[in-house]
Amino acid sequence: DDPDNPIGVQNIEAGEAMQDFKDLGDKLVQEIDVSEMISKLNADQRRVFDRVIDTVLSENKSLLRLYVSGEGGTGKSFFIRTIKCWIKQNLNKDTAVAAPTGIAAFNVDGLTVHRLLQLPVEHGQTPKYKQLSDHVLKVLRADLKDVILFIIDEVSMISNLSFMYIHLRLSQIFDTIDCDDGWFGRKHILLFGDLLQLPPVHEDPAFVPLSDEKISKYLGSLCAPNIWATLFNYDELTINMRQQGDGSYRELLSRIRVGLVIKSDYDILESRKISFKGVTFETRLQELCNYIDNFPSDAVCLLPTCHMCDVLNAAMLNRIASKEILLTAEDAIQCTKYIKKKVEKLLLDTDDDNSRTAGLSKLITIKIGAKIMIRRNIDASLGLVNGTIAKVTSVVQDISSKYIEKIKVLVPSGSEYLIERVNVKFKVMDRAYVIRKQFPISLSYGITIHKSQGLSLQNAIMDIGNSVFSCGQVYVALSRVTSLDGVHLINYDPSSVIASEEAIIEYNRLKKTYKPQAEIITISTKRRHKVKDVLWTSSKVIASVQEQDEGAQRNTAYWIIRGFQNTDNVSCYANAVLQCLLQS
Repeated sequence: DDPDNPIGVQNIEAGEAMQDFKDLGDKLVQEIDVSEMISKLNADQRRVFDRVIDTVLSENKSLLRLYVSGEGGTGKSFFIRTIKCWIKQNLNKDTAVAAPTGIAAFNVDGLTVHRLLQLPVEHGQTPKYKQLSDHVLKVLRADLKDVILFIIDEVSMISNLSFMYIHLRLSQIFDTIDCDDGWFGRKHILLFGDLLQLPPVHEDPAFVPLSDEKISKYLGSLCAPNIWATLFNYDELTINMRQQGDGSYRELLSRIRVGLVIKSDYDILESRKISFKGVTFETRLQELCNYIDNFPSDAVCLLPTCHMCDVLNAAMLNRIASKEILLTAEDAIQCTKYIKKKVEKLLLDTDDDNSRTAGLSKLITIKIGAKIMIRRNIDASLGLVNGTIAKVTSVVQDISSKYIEKIKVLVPSGSEYLIERVNVKFKVMDRAYVIRKQFPISLSYGITIHKSQGLSLQNAIMDIGNSVFSCGQVYVALSRVTSLDGVHLINYDPSSVIASEEAIIEYNRLKKTYKPQAEIITISTKRRHKVKDVLWTSSKVIASVQEQDEGAQRNTAYWIIRGFQNTDNVSCYANAVLQCLLQS
């Protein structure tokens, strides 16, 4: 129905999403004994479970709109599976489970929020809300008609704009826009997550009211209510299940969660730091690679930035003896002839930033035996989702053209699957689109801390030093690991332990309103000293060169000046002039 999308790609995507939704529901019923799961719920979980079930079964048609918080490891994923299975087996109804990222969704047998509800996506910028066509609505209505409960996990990463989009989409699907109390399609809504974990990347958290400017720009409305504060009740899970065998580490995490670090915490984390002997970036990077090689293949390196992941992934790939396999994307440009050269230039400028090309890189280098991450949802029932880590075992190649047609990967379950290239359409500039055909993979020896939210790991190597840039990033990284023995730190900077003040204020509001007996969270104002990183990679912003000066090495930093840019976001001549003046 879209003039820019005449082949009906969204119809196909909606159908595939609904098929995955059904497959995940069938798998759950076949494999789980719900009575046994209920018996394993702790006191906190059982209280919330009873509250949810009582509301769903209530005869007065009251709707469940509940936010359940819980710090990392309080068993939210297990609880969600229990609820979902009980509703299916006892009511023969469906529960739709979604999360903001592929890994988080896979952990709870769900789909990403955007895929489940076909929400608008524009890589690199915030999209405006768009109504679905009648054809796509028909697909969603047919397969979601038996859903009585929608669960959204990791709600800390859902922005206030996405939260409003979820309400609008459910209201459109279930046709409740003009109904009394027609919020969220008049479905039961259960939110899970910890507001003190990672916030949304670009927008404000779900609990922050939308500004008039955003309401006008993205919704095309004059006003919109704060649906978080006006609709949702609050409950919490407080019993930690992940770090049950390590009480001292659990207490340390509880302090770091709210931005508090005491001396004993500092000493404990310092003792978990890796000792580097090298004095250059290169030697330290090789030491880090040696360290990673000594861990099982399922060990993960958690890093704050994509650049650090790229450096580590390239270094680890170089250690594999097999020859390199180059996977080059096929791009079809859709634009008028007179701007085609400009579009091609912009594509070259985005080679290093696949966030602007729908997550698919122009050139991917792999080897047989390389560890990769799947970047697209391929088949949720098989575990082939965005965020799945796998190993390349072979490739299917055309003998005459040497064209790589398929890649065989080994997933953590021990099964092997063939994956193919996918087609993705993304916007480069106004009225200029590119259809890119590429394998949806990337190297995954190092992954960003943002991608790790929702994981539970036995061992993790992590850098939580000067490059940490977000509230809750240190807490999320550390709380992925089940015990202190599994924590291996490249760097640790106590000044990077920051909790979101606005999230703490919101928690205190919820506690005063719904849990007056609960302890209020104190905002830490204590300033901590900064610990300089042991550098194992050069910064992407500051390129350092080593100069010999009277027998000693010193670093000279060449700064990239931000703010002087042309309309195409390319630095102008003023940048170069200032560079020369600063270095003279």
